[in-house]
Amino acid sequence: MFDRWPDTRTLRVFDPPRPVLIDMAIADPSCGRSYAAGEGVSLRVRASGARIEPTMPGLLLAWLQISNGLWRGVCQMPVESANHVSSATITMWVPPEALQPREDAEQ
Repeated sequence: MFDRWPDTRTLRVFDPPRPVLIDMAIADPSCGRSYAAGEGVSLRVRASGARIEPTMPGLLLAWLQISNGLWRGVCQMPVESANHVSSATITMWVPPEALQPREDAEQ
């Protein structure tokens, strides 16, 4: 994933990746909120859409410094649909304040 980023001053890769908990209210505030009645979300979307909890387990793959000097965690996070039929692993940028170390090695 990072083979074309040779500058180790702006990229810190973890091998193996580090287990973390991602605070979704910070990482993506719109994803971290629960469904509220009356918002007009169809039953199909509520059942088949990705279920995002307020805190999600993930893996911290690396820290990457962006050009304004801030750092972002490059994380992988498993997601599944609310009806448990579909699943995927997504990669996302996460600000440091949204991450905390996870003691267990489970994903």
